[in-house]
Amino acid sequence: MARQRILAADIGGTNARFGCFSFEDGALRLERASWMPSAGLHDTEAALLALQKRLDLGIRRDDVLAMAVAGPVAAGRGCLTNGALRLDMAEARRLFGLRRCLLCNDFAAAALATLTPPGQSARLAAGEALPEAAGAARFAARAVLGAGTGLGAALLVWSGRRWLPVPSEAGHAAFPFVGRPEHDFERFLQKDLGQSWISAENVLSGLGLSQLHFFLSGAYLFPPVVGAEALSSETTTLQWYARFLARFCRNWMYAGLSLGGLWICGGIAARNPLCVTCPEFAAELSRAEPLRDLFAATPVRLMEDENSGLWGAARAGQDLVLRQEAALDQQG
Repeated sequence: MARQRILAADIGGTNARFGCFSFEDGALRLERASWMPSAGLHDTEAALLALQKRLDLGIRRDDVLAMAVAGPVAAGRGCLTNGALRLDMAEARRLFGLRRCLLCNDFAAAALATLTPPGQSARLAAGEALPEAAGAARFAARAVLGAGTGLGAALLVWSGRRWLPVPSEAGHAAFPFVGRPEHDFERFLQKDLGQSWISAENVLSGLGLSQLHFFLSGAYLFPPVVGAEALSSETTTLQWYARFLARFCRNWMYAGLSLGGLWICGGIAARNPLCVTCPEFAAELSRAEPLRDLFAATPVRLMEDENSGLWGAARAGQDLVLRQEAALDQQG
């Protein structure tokens, strides 16, 4: 097939990432990428103007545009949960004459990223690496999750013909605290947040990390500082956070029967890998007795490439190209 340019965007509550990819002879390649704060982006036009400026290019009619946003998406429209941005692919078509564009949830993109180089090279933190052609396990469901400004989770399932990302709102489900010390922290959060419902996002996001450190140490620090000071060595904050993260990982793998593996992404774990390599993470991950043997060999990987969401969005664009070509072949 002819070389196809794919313009990708992965926009979260803190950063907006833009990338220019090429797809040729079945291979997806990242040509260039750029980041900027997402706070100044409010609509589709602003986002696409920023993409052109950051990548030093002009959008062409024959480009494929693939955008991912950290928030709900439906019918080509989406919004940023932790920000003012609103995106509409109909507006992208109108402004730039684009024929092929798509919008997906950021963790749908993260799920597809497991099929790309950042997912394939992700660090093995637990379980066993599956051979490339591992029989039925090759097509087993995959899980992905990540904590940063918020907490996202998704699945990747094989339809029999192609991989389908399944976004979720698992981060907004109630977090399962265990034992008196953890329930003391739960009550602390209830009082501090002024709410009785404590979600997994309340616990594992950047804000949750800061509150956990304050609860344990009496010092309130912004999330990046907590990472540098308390997640880079064996501290009490690291032990608690790793245990909480592993519990959410285990529950999400169980919920999706994700025997194909779990990939952890997101800024907190990517920048602080001890969260998933310390003994507390491994101990909590294997704690639930009924399914321990079933999931013992399931690989748990850390995606440390912070452009993985861009790769996932570009993979969604690649899939769009391939579906359209297949449809044309059938018509012919």
